[in-house]
Amino acid sequence: MLKEILNKFLIIKDVLAAVVIEENGEIIESIKSGIVIDKNLEDVISTVMLDSKTTAAHLGNAALSMVFVEYSDNFLILGPLAEEFFLIIIAKNSVNIGQITYEMKKNQDAIVSCL
Repeated sequence: MLKEILNKFLIIKDVLAAVVIEENGEIIESIKSGIVIDKNLEDVISTVMLDSKTTAAHLGNAALSMVFVEYSDNFLILGPLAEEFFLIIIAKNSVNIGQITYEMKKNQDAIVSCL
């Protein structure tokens, strides 16, 4: 069921991966096309998650709603799902960001119910 939900992201033009990851860096489920998720990428994702939580703490424990990190050809969008779970979307810079964020919010409850 979780793979079916994540596949909704992969059918969006220029999305490379949809990943559900635990705060400790453990990948719960992923679906990808044209990208390899290796240990180095897992470490980057984990660092982004932890740095985002640290930043939120410095901002008076503001609730984290989304993190957007842009690289030269790709970007990463991270959104919280539940207490210790996150959804990460990796895509090319040419993707429709609004469509991705809409799908993230729309499918959040369905993904959480699978955890």
